[in-house]
Formats: sequence, C-alpha cells, structure tokens
Amino acid sequence: MENRKRQKIAEGNTAEIFEVEENKVLKLFKPGYSKSSVQHEYDNHCMVSRIVENIPKLFEPIEENQRYGFVMEKVQGKSLASLVQNDHTFDQAMETFTNLHKNWLMHTVDGAVPYTKWMLNLSGEESLDGDLADKIKCLPSGNTLCHGDFHPYNIMITAESVAVIIDFANICKGPKEYDVARTYFLLKEAVKGKSVAELYLAKMKLEYRDIRTYTNILEALRKYEI
Repeated sequence: MENRKRQKIAEGNTAEIFEVEENKVLKLFKPGYSKSSVQHEYDNHCMVSRIVENIPKLFEPIEENQRYGFVMEKVQGKSLASLVQNDHTFDQAMETFTNLHKNWLMHTVDGAVPYTKWMLNLSGEESLDGDLADKIKCLPSGNTLCHGDFHPYNIMITAESVAVIIDFANICKGPKEYDVARTYFLLKEAVKGKSVAELYLAKMKLEYRDIRTYTNILEALRKYEI
C-alpha cells in the first residue's frame, strides 16, 4: 500500500484516516499507540460485525513504520452530529439517534470485556484512587452490548439515509444503563449549555437517578482517558 496514493480525509485524537481506494480507507493510529490496543479495536470490530447490521466492512490489518492500523470500508455521507446541530433537522436527528441506541442495546454479547474491567484498565488499576477502584468493582454485571462511545459523531448518514455506526475501541458488556450513562456524559461535555443530554435521556425512557451511579464514576475517570 503506497503512501503517495493516500489522501488524509480525517484526523482524531488517536488516529488519522486516509483514503486508499475509492471505497476503502485506512485508519492509521498515531505513533506510540500500541499494537495490542489496535488489535483490540480490530477484534471488537470483527465481533460487532457478527451482531449488528450497517457497520463498515473490515479488511486487513496494517503495520508500517512502527504504526498500526487497519483498512475498512469507506462510508460516504455526513455525521449525524451535523444534523443534531441544525435547528431544522434537530428533532428528527435526535429521534434517529435515540432509536439507534435503543436498537443497539437490544443486543447481548458474551465475548466482550466487562465494562468494569474496561474502566479499571483506563490508567491501570494500580493508578486509580483506591476508593474509586472499589466502587467500580462493586458495580453490577451485565451482558448488554455496550458501545462505550455512542454519540452523534460516531454515526454516519449515507446519501441513501442509512445510518452507519463507527468506532469500536470502547466496546464492552454491561448493564444498558452504563452505556446510556456514557452517552449522557459525552453529550453533556459536547453540548454544554444545551439540554440535548436531558432530551436524550428522556427519549431513552430513563431518569437521571437510573444512571447517577455510573455518571459519577465516569466523571471521576475522565482524567484518565486519552
């Protein structure tokens, strides 16, 4: 795969996205991002593809110049976030968003890492405050398929109005309330001063008291995330 043919089309905190063919992109992680972490996301993607429809097709893993990544299907479209941010499309976009998450949370999984282990591994359990680690260990178990990063920027809408979910680095299993809490927390951070998070929670038919335990822990853990 030749670098001269690549065009960078996007960049996030941990990876760059390059177009490698008309219908394929390379997600190449930045220097220092471990091979094991990339392999974990690749395995998550494979696992989710056997459970959920409308996710990008996955191709071969890549290793070059001590950087790691993988090739996947290019999704032609725009993020759902652009529709959430538009007053004219906001209502329908939020309906789409919450319905997608409800459908996602109907799936169960056995092979994914438990969400409590994912949280403990964020910085290494030994680096966490002892009280916080104990609180995480006491959380209830569950086998709902949790995305862990379900927000409008990780949903692409194609020209055919098909919603495609992306980014599977944080896949885990746990109670559905954990994944709702995670999304609620991310929405509160991304759209400060607006009631999007509260509207999302209401549409998910949950109250804040249902997710409070999780959001308190997620807030304490935020400093350990990339």
